[in-house]
Amino acid sequence: MKASVLFQLALVSLTSASQCDPSSLNQTVGTYYVKDGESIAHISRTTNRRICDIARLNRVADAMLPLTTEEELVIPPEVCQPDNSTCLITHHPGATYADCVKGGPHTYYTLKGDTLRYIALKLNITLESLESTAQGDFSDVDAEVQVGDFLKLPQCSPSACSFHSMTFTYGTYKDIADRVGTTSGQIMGLNPTYNHTDVGRGEGAVMTLPHSCELAGSNITVIS
Repeated sequence: MKASVLFQLALVSLTSASQCDPSSLNQTVGTYYVKDGESIAHISRTTNRRICDIARLNRVADAMLPLTTEEELVIPPEVCQPDNSTCLITHHPGATYADCVKGGPHTYYTLKGDTLRYIALKLNITLESLESTAQGDFSDVDAEVQVGDFLKLPQCSPSACSFHSMTFTYGTYKDIADRVGTTSGQIMGLNPTYNHTDVGRGEGAVMTLPHSCELAGSNITVIS
């Protein structure tokens, strides 16, 4: 989704919120079964709810990756500040990307819809650095990679993360990563089989969370 589109959506959300009467909103919570080829963006348009509101209520790892046919999603009630953008992992012009991953993990498990360029973005590293360690034929960095492969990641040495277990009850990996100083790709690397959960609201999957990932010295090298 282009930056100009995201900006326009944000303006619409702010305008809507300032004129919003919560008592007039539809508070119904529904269930939706994904049809073949549908994405959260498509379901957002179909149900008149917003991408990030749907993704967060369903504790989706990544709102931009494809869904599975017949997957069950909970459709949230309307809110005064509907969110179509802040949970999405997008490139920001002028942003600085690292040459290596701080603290781990050493590998990334590829998912449906992943491309080499998108994996690098999720890890907040340059595409060139990932290309240098990923093993395989990646002549087209925007082509979908094979599902279920483990890609070797460039590591910053010395560096470290702290780790603890958490119950994922609301949000997306990007929300968590932004809050604790890690990346969504690192969380995915440590919890490779998780996609989303349809358990009750306030419940969720237990996962390993890397946080406070930092360089551990001034003389940093990249290892693979």
